[in-house]
Amino acid sequence: MKKLVLSIIFLLGFSTTVYATGSAGFTISSADVKSTVKDDIDSNGTTNTTKNISNEVTFASIFFEKAVNDNLSVGIDFIPFEAEFESRSTTQTSRTTGTTDTSGTNKGTADVSNHLTLYLQPTKELDNGSKLFATLGYVKADVESLVQSVSSTDKTVEQSLDGIKLGLGLKKETGFGFVKLEYSETDYDDISATTSNNTKVTADIDTSILALSVAKSF
Repeated sequence: MKKLVLSIIFLLGFSTTVYATGSAGFTISSADVKSTVKDDIDSNGTTNTTKNISNEVTFASIFFEKAVNDNLSVGIDFIPFEAEFESRSTTQTSRTTGTTDTSGTNKGTADVSNHLTLYLQPTKELDNGSKLFATLGYVKADVESLVQSVSSTDKTVEQSLDGIKLGLGLKKETGFGFVKLEYSETDYDDISATTSNNTKVTADIDTSILALSVAKSF
């Protein structure tokens, strides 16, 4: 699915047409980041705890968009900042010797950077001059996961984060360009980190975003 989306966006983005016009702008987004986090804290290969976490994040991004024709645009959106998408903690009791138990808190965070979205937006003009559009996008980012465990050494894992974005919104042409209001959801692949004693933390991250965009056409 992701390869198909990426191929379509690539082909449309590099297609040559006399019609094509470009726009550049910025977006302010309010996101609800929802994570389902599973921990194997007993090193026995089973899930010991499962937590559902919600984290609200506000961020800005910049984008470039090209109208292929009256009913279709392609674009690229980039978040130039780092954001904490996931943070969680859970209590664990670990037996460090034959008779001694050590209690503490396991912690984990996932910081996302270089967040890039390639997207296409089919549009339909409404009677009032506004345009209704849908968004289909491929998302790629870098994620740094930090796992702190009572029963092992802390560990930092760097990996890639991929996802698919689906959205729906309204677009209004202005004298200088356009403004857009969009609601979207992004489903990311699972990310995981394993400590030195095989304590594994896995997070399934999804986001719901309300975004306002302003662009200048050229």
